[in-house]
Amino acid sequence: MDQRLSPWLIVAGALACVAAYYLWPHDEPAAVPVPEHTAVAAASVLSRLAAMPVGASTASAAVTASEPPLIGRNGRIVDLGGLSVAQYVAQREGAARLGNIKAAYEVYQAESLCANTDEPLPETTENADREQIARAQARQRALCTNISPSQVQERMRYLKLAADAGNADAQVDYFMEGPGGKPVDLAANADEPAVKQWKQDAIGYLRTAGAQCNGYALSLLSNAYDMGSMVERDPGLVMAYGIAAARARGGDKTPEQWKRQFGEDLNEADAAAALTLGAQLADGACRSAPK
Repeated sequence: MDQRLSPWLIVAGALACVAAYYLWPHDEPAAVPVPEHTAVAAASVLSRLAAMPVGASTASAAVTASEPPLIGRNGRIVDLGGLSVAQYVAQREGAARLGNIKAAYEVYQAESLCANTDEPLPETTENADREQIARAQARQRALCTNISPSQVQERMRYLKLAADAGNADAQVDYFMEGPGGKPVDLAANADEPAVKQWKQDAIGYLRTAGAQCNGYALSLLSNAYDMGSMVERDPGLVMAYGIAAARARGGDKTPEQWKRQFGEDLNEADAAAALTLGAQLADGACRSAPK
C-alpha cells in the first residue's frame, strides 16, 4: 500500500492557508505535520508557508491566485525563473556534474517537478480542487517537455551529492523522497537491501541536518522514533527531538506542558531525562549553526 501524501493536495489549499496565517496572529511557529510514510510529504510546504514570518511577501513563495506554485516531489515550491525545466537544468548541469553542490541541488529541485506530474489524487478531493490541480499538473507536464525518464531518476544522484556535502535541505529531501525516489511500502519491503540502506542513510542525514538546527529534520526524527517503522520506537527520543524541534523554531513550553504532550509513555525519571536531552540537542545544534 502506498501511504504517500499527494503533493497536489496543497496546490488548491496553499492560498487559503497563507491567507489564514496572515489574518490570525501566532505566538510561535506552527508544528510540522508529518505523515508516517515520507516518500512525499506535501504537508511540508504548508508548514513552511505557515512558518513564514509575519510581513513576509507571499510572492516570494510563488503563490498567486492566477498561477499556482510549482511543487516538486519533495513537497517544496520550486522557482524556475520563467524557464522550462530543460532550460533551467541545462544552465546548471555542467557545474553539477563537476561537483558544484549548489548547482546539484538546483538540478535536483527542477527535475523533481517532473517526478510527480502524474500523481493520483485522493478520492476525497473536491471537484473544484481537482480542476485547479489538473491545470497545475498540465502546467508542470508542459514545463517538463524534453526531460527524459532517466533524467527524472538521475535527480536522486544529485540529491545524494548535495546531502553528502552537508546541505540540510537536501538531507531532509532524501528522507522525504523515500527509497530510490519511488513510492514504496516500507513495512512490506522492510527486508529489501535497498530499503534497509535508505533507512540507514535517511536517518543519518536527518541527524546531521538536525545538528545544523534544522527544525524540520528534528520534527521528522521525533516522528520516526514515534512510528517505529524506520528505527526502533523510543518514547524518550520522541520527546527529546520534539522539544529540540520546537526550540529550533523559537518556540518552547514549560516542563509540565512537554510532559503532557509527549510523556504519556514515560515515567518521571525518563521524562526528566528527555527534557534534558531535548534542551541539549537544541542548544548544541543551534548555537553552532551558521547564522
